[in-house]
Amino acid sequence: MLRVDSVCAGYAAFQALFDVSLRVDKGESVAVIGPNGAGKTTLLRLISKLIEPRGGSLFFDEQPLAGVPAHQVVERGIAHVPENRRLFPRLTIEENLRMGAFTARAPSASAWSRCTRSSRASRNAATRWPARCRAASSRCARSGGR
Repeated sequence: MLRVDSVCAGYAAFQALFDVSLRVDKGESVAVIGPNGAGKTTLLRLISKLIEPRGGSLFFDEQPLAGVPAHQVVERGIAHVPENRRLFPRLTIEENLRMGAFTARAPSASAWSRCTRSSRASRNAATRWPARCRAASSRCARSGGR
């Protein structure tokens, strides 16, 4: 489903990623863990096409993402939900996740159910708590419209 082959990326003269590869098959969940400055955010920004790779390749559903702008990557089903300090603070968690899933097409009901199926507490919290509550907002890794 997602394949990252030998990517390198960074910002201006700084290189944050060196020859990183990973594969995520349909139905899998993957966690990216590491200390501050290890390149976790850079990798996620690269996958969602908020930055371009300096080298290597990205594929989603076996289609190359080279030259595909970020808004089209979202339409294909990849979404990047930043940590809480960059969300809309007056919206509920649910409203923030729905904003992240917004494209020219209406998000499917199944996309929203994937985000909230992790626990009933998350579903209940998402409709009431402001977005600054991280506990439930961190449960949805992919909110695309597939």
